Amino acid sequence: MSMINQMDIEEFDAEWITLIMSARKMGLSMEDIRAFLRSPFQPKKYAHNTTENDPCMSP
Repeated sequence: MSMINQMDIEEFDAEWITLIMSARKMGLSMEDIRAFLRSPFQPKKYAHNTTENDPCMSP
């Protein structure tokens, strides 16, 4: 079962709306935003919140 509740979803939705509106005010088209979100250069999501594979955290 998901740990995200309705209030979290509403908060995320409000953040996304703010981000999209900011991007639109900067002159980005919806297609520009979609292309950015689909970009293969986006950071990868990791299953675990560890620093063992993070090159910035290496000694």
